[in-house]
Amino acid sequence: MELITLSGIINPIDNSNSKGLMTTQIKVKDLLRIYHIDSTVNRDINTSRIPKIVNYLIGYDSYPGVFFPSIMCAYSGNPNNDFDLNRSLLTIPTNEQLVIIDGQHRIKSLESLINNQKIDVERKNKILESDVTLQLYFGLSKDDMRNLFADINSNSVKVSMSLITAYDNRETLNILVRELCGLSKSLQAVGIEFNKSTIIRPKNLNFSTSVRLKKFICILLFNKKILNLKEEKLLKINYDYVLSFLERFFYQLISIFPEKPGNALKYILGHEAVQNAIAYFLNKQIISNTNDTISWVFDWEEKIEDLINIDWSVTNPIWVKYLIKARANTASEFYTIDIKDEKSILLELNAMVFSV
Repeated sequence: MELITLSGIINPIDNSNSKGLMTTQIKVKDLLRIYHIDSTVNRDINTSRIPKIVNYLIGYDSYPGVFFPSIMCAYSGNPNNDFDLNRSLLTIPTNEQLVIIDGQHRIKSLESLINNQKIDVERKNKILESDVTLQLYFGLSKDDMRNLFADINSNSVKVSMSLITAYDNRETLNILVRELCGLSKSLQAVGIEFNKSTIIRPKNLNFSTSVRLKKFICILLFNKKILNLKEEKLLKINYDYVLSFLERFFYQLISIFPEKPGNALKYILGHEAVQNAIAYFLNKQIISNTNDTISWVFDWEEKIEDLINIDWSVTNPIWVKYLIKARANTASEFYTIDIKDEKSILLELNAMVFSV
């Protein structure tokens, strides 16, 4: 079998020049040949993460492609023997390995995809021949590897989901939310937060975040918080139709809300549990989907008006048992509602609307 070669420069990372780092590119097929996962360095594989990464990898040829952070490894061999300084080329003997420091779930996902019998051979070959970025360390002890792994996983910061909503063009819901918020004067008036995944109450009066708005739309249209591939495709096919409906829907819905519904000092409407409950309630009242269509009842505007007489204020005795005091005894004290109470809030809405 042909020896694997990696091109790059080894830069020292300590004063003694005994440790170094090379940033290079490696073909997926080569990485899968020579990687090694050391259980004394890494945590156990979380198998639930692999299907999600595989689904992401399947879309590698769609714009803007797949982004994989650098795979971080330690070289098990001796660079003094294997690295050609004049050619800036590392030749890896057949008995040496790349010990994974960070990236084991990405590698296992690549293996899972390649071993998937449902993926056609041509697609697999394209992935095997593609390159990933490799950060290759030299001269690290086991303790060095463990410490590096701990540093990476302790100090990494997850990207805000709202920023992902703002910039990811591959997911239909992301595009829909951005375009809807650009069209809907009603949503603009109540405020949708795109820069943060959470809203700090009570100072922030925005009604919702883009992430929560995505969830609201999923519940409204499909009675669930996350879409499957079939529902995603259905949404894509009916995109313009749904966008037009949602613009009118939020105009109608927000018109029956009090001014500044995100004001947590006065109203419960800014809390996710309440918004989800409203979405579940209206799904049952106005959406009439079949397996291959997204549709709504003829008099859906009147169904929304069924909510017009509900008192959403925090002083309404109906809501008292759900209110949780936050930042008690401070100038920022306000009431919130646990997301776990969304089903109970839904029952309250049904009782208030349909009681005679």
